[in-house]
Amino acid sequence: MSNTQTRRSEQAGILHFIREMGSALIMALIAIVYVIQAFKIPTGSMEDSLLVGDFLLGLKFMYGAPIVPFSQELGITTRFPAVTDPKTGDVIIFKYPGTDKKDYIKRCVAGPGSIIEIHGKKLIVDGKEIQIPPRGKYLNDGQLDSRITNFRPLRIPAKGDIIKVADLDTREFLFLKHLMRQENPRAKVRADFQLYLDGEFSNNQTIRMIDPFTKQEFRIAFSDIKFEHDDWTVLEDLLSYVKQSFPDREVDIRKMIYIGDKPVDEYKVKYDNYFMMGDNRDNSLDSRYWGYLNRNYIKAKAFILYFSLDKHIPAWQLPLKIRWDRIGKLIRSWDGI
Repeated sequence: MSNTQTRRSEQAGILHFIREMGSALIMALIAIVYVIQAFKIPTGSMEDSLLVGDFLLGLKFMYGAPIVPFSQELGITTRFPAVTDPKTGDVIIFKYPGTDKKDYIKRCVAGPGSIIEIHGKKLIVDGKEIQIPPRGKYLNDGQLDSRITNFRPLRIPAKGDIIKVADLDTREFLFLKHLMRQENPRAKVRADFQLYLDGEFSNNQTIRMIDPFTKQEFRIAFSDIKFEHDDWTVLEDLLSYVKQSFPDREVDIRKMIYIGDKPVDEYKVKYDNYFMMGDNRDNSLDSRYWGYLNRNYIKAKAFILYFSLDKHIPAWQLPLKIRWDRIGKLIRSWDGI
């Protein structure tokens, strides 16, 4: 074979390799964007159904993957048709609706239009008690903040519902703010509070407060207090503290919410919403604290464990560190009935 023929053969081999690698990369990219999502369990909120160190795959196409890659972060909500809507009992990967930008994983315990309430360790949806998943648990026998342990009835908004801001208490107000942010990711959604003392606008009134870390006392104008909280119980405590600072006066704190610079008196819900809870009920930052998960923020249905590492075993004992018995386990739904 001549040198020319040899070079042509090498060039053909290189081109063939590039085509094969290119095809493989394109297929992998399509799978990552439209089909599957890899996720690692970082906390114990889903124990013992899912453990810290579990690696799993979620199916994006089940709930409809975004047509434009990574468009969810840009506020574009167009999706491919879903195989199914999220159902009670599904374990779902989603974008956290508060200030944390990470993806979370929880179990759906109630869907749009359902009424949820909690009494002690009893979870009640539409009047029926929902049993905890077989590997779920309570670390503290359900003893949390009394407002969470006795979570008064709450209706999960459905598409088309109209919510009037003036009718909302602190819990529902914060939940609505998070809902609106999920449905309007490209707009600036903000909450505002106005202080009235004896009927007079008093936002410049100073409040005596104590730094929780240094325990030092300081004074701050009401208008300068930061009310950006993901947890409604924290927000409610802060507002209650302000009211108690004026024991001899009539105190009225008015809640307001804006999309851009436009105040919202009532809001029409664009998408269905869901209520999420961790299987480790006493160690989970979930819908009990931050509210509804909007359909717009759902990413994938958890499907299968493909790897698992025990954090308590050192890396040099790698064969023992791998939880071999968990590899290949399907992540099953649990409706609790």
